[in-house]
Amino acid sequence: MYSGPASSMRHNFYVDTEFRVIHEDADIAVINKPAPLAVHAVGMYKELNLQTLMLKDPRWAGTPVKTVHRLDAETSGVILIAKTFAAASALGRQFEAGTVRKTYEAFVFGCPRETAGDITDPLGYDKSSGFQTVRVRDTENGEAAHTRYETLAAGSRYTHLRLTPLTGRTHQLRAHLAILGHPIVGDKIYVDLGLFERYVRGGLDADLLDRLKLPRLALHASVIEFRHPADGREVSFSAPLAPMLADFAAAGL
Repeated sequence: MYSGPASSMRHNFYVDTEFRVIHEDADIAVINKPAPLAVHAVGMYKELNLQTLMLKDPRWAGTPVKTVHRLDAETSGVILIAKTFAAASALGRQFEAGTVRKTYEAFVFGCPRETAGDITDPLGYDKSSGFQTVRVRDTENGEAAHTRYETLAAGSRYTHLRLTPLTGRTHQLRAHLAILGHPIVGDKIYVDLGLFERYVRGGLDADLLDRLKLPRLALHASVIEFRHPADGREVSFSAPLAPMLADFAAAGL
């Protein structure tokens, strides 16, 4: 666990910095990232981001730690870190080839008609939204995208899903589930873009929280599988469901 400050609250902006090391060897580290915590320095996360925190941590002094993929700040779970340039290069090739396998869990509003299925809507960017990363279905110019889902548990209000992204588009899981008609609980963009505009202007107030049901995105990266960069053996690492999401499930779907 990171030994520095546990969190930061500034102007209604909270960052959880208590990441945990799942596995570490000479070439890689596998981290269980909390939410919200960005992977790289961006916007409000200029200092409070995973890579900066690791570079400042004495345990990795002098180590060229490099994140080789990303998770949204509000997505918790497993993330892979290269500790050498050779490892970063080898892992980068695996991501480019699409041979790294990732599994997520999510809680969504409502219950999909089918208990399992594939979402293959191509994704483009909503240029009219005013936000650069908002994804929408774009059958003419969109990027090919493929998400497989499976129901783990369903209730009258929410459904717990296992998600396997077979492509790696920005916001793919979030946008695909919204297109399916079942956005992820806590999603400040895809539940209703108007909510995100309010959040950007004034932060998370009681009314927004009542609409979103959770202060964070209910998306968790649970498993990552790849070939170890040192010897090519198949390895798999997992992170248990984040406490807030486990509590949400325990309260009843």
